[in-house]
Amino acid sequence: MNLRFPIAAALLFTAVQAQSLDRAQVEAFVDGVVVAAMEDHRIPGVVVSIVQAGEIVLEKGYGFAREPERVPADPRASLFRVASISKTFNATALMQLVEQGRVDLDADFTAYLRGIAFNLPHGRVRVRDLLTHSAGFEDGYIGHFWAVDEASDLKLEETVARFQPAQVRPPGERLVYSNYGTSVIGLIIQRVSGMPYAEYMQKHVLQPLGMTRSGFRDAKTPNGERELAHSYGWTGGRYRRPSWAWMHAGWQPAGGLLATAHEMTLFMRAHLGDGAGILKPETLERMHRPLLGNHPFVNPNAHGFWVSNPWGYAALQHGGSIFGFMSNLVLVPELKLGIFISTNTGAGARLSNTLPRRILGRFFPKRLEIPAADPKANLAEFAGDYRPQRRSYSTVEKGNSLLNVLTVSANDQGYLALASGGTTSRFVPLGGDRFINADTGERLVFARDAAKKPVLMHNDYGHNNYERVGFFERASFVFTVAGLLGFAIVARLMALWLYRKERPAESGWERIARHGTTAVAPVWLLFAWAVHKDFSAAEALTAPHMAHYPTGWAWVWIIGGVMGAALTAGLAAGLGPVWWRRSWSVPRRLAYSGYVLACVAFVATIHHWNLLGLHVLG
Repeated sequence: MNLRFPIAAALLFTAVQAQSLDRAQVEAFVDGVVVAAMEDHRIPGVVVSIVQAGEIVLEKGYGFAREPERVPADPRASLFRVASISKTFNATALMQLVEQGRVDLDADFTAYLRGIAFNLPHGRVRVRDLLTHSAGFEDGYIGHFWAVDEASDLKLEETVARFQPAQVRPPGERLVYSNYGTSVIGLIIQRVSGMPYAEYMQKHVLQPLGMTRSGFRDAKTPNGERELAHSYGWTGGRYRRPSWAWMHAGWQPAGGLLATAHEMTLFMRAHLGDGAGILKPETLERMHRPLLGNHPFVNPNAHGFWVSNPWGYAALQHGGSIFGFMSNLVLVPELKLGIFISTNTGAGARLSNTLPRRILGRFFPKRLEIPAADPKANLAEFAGDYRPQRRSYSTVEKGNSLLNVLTVSANDQGYLALASGGTTSRFVPLGGDRFINADTGERLVFARDAAKKPVLMHNDYGHNNYERVGFFERASFVFTVAGLLGFAIVARLMALWLYRKERPAESGWERIARHGTTAVAPVWLLFAWAVHKDFSAAEALTAPHMAHYPTGWAWVWIIGGVMGAALTAGLAAGLGPVWWRRSWSVPRRLAYSGYVLACVAFVATIHHWNLLGLHVLG
């Protein structure tokens, strides 16, 4: 059994005799999987295309591209948003310029973008680092990721210049997915070629492949092009389309491609063949070669693709998710096989993620044997909550990662269980901190700190890492602090009511302190309510938060937080006179001190999570 799959060697793709797929059998199998998933998960539309050895095995649409109008999902006409699969096209264009000697992957990327000031405190970033998602950038979306009106429609150069995320780790150290880095590559393509990005992609990548319907363009009105598929969510017993938005030019390199399933076969055949004239065969081979990984046991990436090994087959892969469209592209060069799927709802994620692997497992011999779990295995040291490193560190979005955790636990059957987003995966230990998914063959490995404690987890789809969440970083700690402040405020308001007729002996300073405890209470209550309203709205599929920020509710909590912090500082200053004057009874002084402590702890907590003041990218 070869669990340490020789990825680099396998991706040299020595010629083998690939088993030919039977079209009728493939169609029957895919029909069964897709139709069942559509019924089970409320998926309005799906398009699938499969190629092998340069021939189309299947291209088919299911359901509707536009549900209310009953417009069928047509593999040749319906334009689906392929989202981050766009990055493979972006990398293809970059490699054209590398092939021509106009871009050097090892050059400092800023050399190609004169006139834009970049803040790179952790060191020089190569073009290669942008391509491998290892430039060290944090991640973020609020206020600048898509457009809902002309005012929020940003150009590529404007996006790169205005919305640079913080560099939070040394370049080349670790893969952490970065949409921004991909857009920077797009701007390099634009600057070096002297052509607008979308025009270059159309002229030098899409049109030479025959992808005449597809493009890096968008419909800016709800009526748009009839061929454009819409996304939907199932609410209130019916499909509903989210509020209108579009991918503006600034992020098109990262996820702006609209494509048909048929035209995706042209792209797949180019990468499975000799480049179809858009790249030389030797450049294509270089593009598919692994570049960087987070750990030797898990898969690395290639130029624009992620390397994977479903059931032991070396594959190049990229998924995509935007506006509810869930897509996946998998190429298996040794089988000369390419699979593309796209769905127009977020509920289609499970189908798009699993269909390629299910096709491989059904029609080709599985090369991977997964060992049985040992019920006696002691896996307790790995248990805990882990948070992805793909997140914001310096902006208000840092708070979004509070609940974005993956819970790891050990069960009594000898499996390591990973739970996130309502789904749980089980992993079999292989020793040496290595694990393999008992159902899919995907791999997992832990890294330890100086004290030999597992603190970092790397997964097989290698664009993310998960670090163990410490006590003070837990959502439970934050909610405890907020709960203590809430209890203190309620107790204070009750005391005001119960003792409203009393006039205690006190100095002027003590009187100010007493009134301060009353004044800060409604400020913190308003702050909490505004944060709730603002962040709840931000969870919507196409929330205006992604186009315009701060919102009205955001300004309420931003101003409220600053006011609350200022009042808290005043309350803390009042501790001296309260305890020095001694006009109040000891229980009253202790109650005041506890109230102040709760406020101070709350201020420190919201400051840590960037909710104190204006922390907005751009």
